[in-house]
Amino acid sequence: MQVEDILSESFDFYKKQVVVLIMATIIAALGSIFIITIAPLFFGIYYMALKIINNKEIEIKDVFKGFDYFFVSWALVILTAVAIMLGFVALVIPGLILIVLFQYAIPIAINEKTGAIASLKKSYQLGRDNFQFSIMLCIIMWVINAIGGAVSVGWILTYPFSAICFSLAYLKLAEPQKTKKPQSL
Repeated sequence: MQVEDILSESFDFYKKQVVVLIMATIIAALGSIFIITIAPLFFGIYYMALKIINNKEIEIKDVFKGFDYFFVSWALVILTAVAIMLGFVALVIPGLILIVLFQYAIPIAINEKTGAIASLKKSYQLGRDNFQFSIMLCIIMWVINAIGGAVSVGWILTYPFSAICFSLAYLKLAEPQKTKKPQSL
């Protein structure tokens, strides 16, 4: 699997429903004013990404499906943040490596309906087993999101694209090693 293939296929999915994705991202951003809603609303974007990849129509209200994962979303955010911060304290490089290894955790949690720790473990395993690919994907997504963030509200365009990329990469990486049938959305 090539990073270019993930980017190209993700962009094809993104183009099909770009307006709905942008509107949902705006809702997630506005809803994040209430700090308690940040994690579930951005989980909702990933929910929509997985739905698009499964060739299902999305609706703006799908962003609120992230609330179905309220506790998992917050546990995942907190555990990931603590682990990455500890990695940064331990000479920066471990923190960067954890960012790469944990990048698939959200789509795993949603698609497989697993808890935070199980999602992080599986993401860690997928990232470790496909380390070169995962680093390249992460760097490209950082660059794309940095460009989006540098252009005022450009991240509203880049965040849903990143969610699709990470979700599609997870699905393709997990495909050969399926241990259990993923849940359909």
